[in-house]
Amino acid sequence: MNIIIPDKIMRIETQRLVLREIYRDDDKEIFEIFSDDEVALYDWFRPIKNLSEADTFIERYNEEFEAGEEITWGIALKETEKLIGICCLGNFDNYARRAEIGYDLMKSQWGRGYGTEAVKAVITYGFKNMNLNRIEAFITPGNTASIRLMEKSGFIKEGIVRERDFIKGKFEDGVIMSKLRRDE
Repeated sequence: MNIIIPDKIMRIETQRLVLREIYRDDDKEIFEIFSDDEVALYDWFRPIKNLSEADTFIERYNEEFEAGEEITWGIALKETEKLIGICCLGNFDNYARRAEIGYDLMKSQWGRGYGTEAVKAVITYGFKNMNLNRIEAFITPGNTASIRLMEKSGFIKEGIVRERDFIKGKFEDGVIMSKLRRDE
């Protein structure tokens, strides 16, 4: 059986969060997230400089979803629906029923457990609703906070993939971590 990619981005609720579609009027929050040097430190992007670049991120999320390449949820506080981050599943391998997970949070929201809560919700959704068997994460060495978050979410560190990514002009290794459906 193949991966089941939904026709629309499904709303997921947790105790404190709502994972939802990202809208055009989330541009100020997207800007706040992706303009921060520390948020961008271990990621592929350089800090964005204006709302136009935030709009480009939002357009890309929609295009990737329409193409069946990636699902990006906005992480919002349940009380206010204010966007504080994103969490995504992408790089789907239909035959192996595998996907890759990623996330970014506003620096002001770090250390509150929101990332772990969102990642766990997306993992559960992927296994139960999308028929995934394996979810992978690739983390740039040195990003110990993300490694800890993935461990709290039940991921196992499998090793290092040498020079896996080209980030900001240089090749970077990736710590590969995974969680299997049977681990849930």
